[in-house]
Amino acid sequence: MKIVKEKVSQSFQENLLYIGNSTEKELAGIEKITELIYINEDIQHAITADNSNNIVFYNNLKRVDQVFDNISFYSNYYSYITSLFVFGKNGSQFTYGNDAYTINTDDIQTSAWYKTMLELNGKVLWLGVHDNDNDFRRNQVFSIARVINDTNHNNIGAIYLNLSTKVFTDILSKASLKTQSQIYVVDQRGRIVFPEQQSTKTLQSEGISLPDHIKESGLEIKKDGQTFLTFSYKIEEYGWKIIQMVPVEALTKDNKIIINVTAIVFLISFLFTGILWYLVSRNIVRPIKHLISTMKELRGSNLDVKVKVTSTDEIGLLSVTYNYMIQRINALFNQVVEEEKQKRNAEIKALQGQINPHFLYNTLNTIRWMAIIQKADGIKEVVDALGRLLKNTFRQPTSMITLGEEIVMIKDYIFIQQTRYRDKFQVNYEVEERFYAAECVKFILQPIVENAIFHGIEPKEGPGVITIKVYAEDSVLQITVEDNGIGMSDEQISETMKFRHRNQESGNGIGVQNVHNRIQMIYGEKFGLHIESKPLYYTKVHITLPLSFKQNPNDTEIR
Repeated sequence: MKIVKEKVSQSFQENLLYIGNSTEKELAGIEKITELIYINEDIQHAITADNSNNIVFYNNLKRVDQVFDNISFYSNYYSYITSLFVFGKNGSQFTYGNDAYTINTDDIQTSAWYKTMLELNGKVLWLGVHDNDNDFRRNQVFSIARVINDTNHNNIGAIYLNLSTKVFTDILSKASLKTQSQIYVVDQRGRIVFPEQQSTKTLQSEGISLPDHIKESGLEIKKDGQTFLTFSYKIEEYGWKIIQMVPVEALTKDNKIIINVTAIVFLISFLFTGILWYLVSRNIVRPIKHLISTMKELRGSNLDVKVKVTSTDEIGLLSVTYNYMIQRINALFNQVVEEEKQKRNAEIKALQGQINPHFLYNTLNTIRWMAIIQKADGIKEVVDALGRLLKNTFRQPTSMITLGEEIVMIKDYIFIQQTRYRDKFQVNYEVEERFYAAECVKFILQPIVENAIFHGIEPKEGPGVITIKVYAEDSVLQITVEDNGIGMSDEQISETMKFRHRNQESGNGIGVQNVHNRIQMIYGEKFGLHIESKPLYYTKVHITLPLSFKQNPNDTEIR
């Protein structure tokens, strides 16, 4: 029953809101009639003029009648007016309506509400519902009144208007009402405006007992031994109320049928759902069990177990994904086995390769002593430089050294090449002493200088100059190797950075791209090599590294 109340309450409140808004709109339209009369200049002239002269009074009467006719043409409410009075302080009276001539106007002007109207000083006074003032037709009307002020706000007359309650009958006939519900419209004093009555009645006189203030919708009341749910809507501006009542019996008489039908539908739905669930679950569980059985076979060493795909639904997609996963695991497993195999081969080759540098170093040492015995100082110095170069190259397992150690190695290499080329080139160093402790990647200058000698200076006519410059910019170590050789074209620069360095005499030389890749592998893509060249003039290789210093750099003599 509580749920029924809530649902009915929502429906009736929406209906009452519509009726209430419509009624409020009609009341505002009725007020508009008095406003049109209040501001009309002809009306104000007629109730302030000296109407003792019959001709003047007749002319004013014609003007007032014309005003009433004009208003009736534009207003939808004139057909409901039973009587309309305009009183002037000059003693004039102008009337309109079928009942106007049967009403004693003296009684109107001496009534208690007339004084209240004067005190409102132009505001509309709603008198509510009452029996018609004439003695011939006893029907129900509702009235409004207001004084008329001139432009100086002085009282010059009054308006008294009676309308038939049929206006609300026509309004409510447009609303979609429940056939078994009852609607009452009551004024501010609780008197019934709708349904239309032959004489004034209240809700109490109709056997409807309501609290003074209905604070909740769905209030149960008794009328004629029957229980009703009561809903209300208050028109705040006028104090009127719309009350709707529906018999409780009408709401609950079909409950038993609804319950029986609901129970039958529930049982049928339950049986149908159970059968459907069994069929669906069987089609889902069977492939899942098969997938689980296949996955259990992976507990052994067999990685070639695959699931047979029999559908294209989610289970089929899961099976396809599982097969792909097994395939990838097999591929990765074989890849790891192959990489381990290659790693072992590389370790064996590395151990074997350690023999060659030591053998070469010992052989060079023997040649050095032979040069000392035979007093061949030039050979001795070249062998010393080569020995130091080999020793520095193979003694440190790390890929990082100081810039000072790198310069020591490049100076030994340049000494050997100057011995070969004699006065073909000279090397200038522009390195501040503080940068000797800077950290750099091992063996990055030799490939650059080698390219400068073989492909920049050697093809050039006359001697050349190589300049090695070191400086810092914004925490970046800048190393520049510049030669004034034959230079390079854009295509040659691209090929140099793409392949190994330009030393065609050595089939396995460490190239410029190798240096660039090693720097980026260690420091990232922000660092590396950049080549700048102008054919026949120069080639400049820029090396960028992050500027950092070793805490305890090895003591290296910079020659």
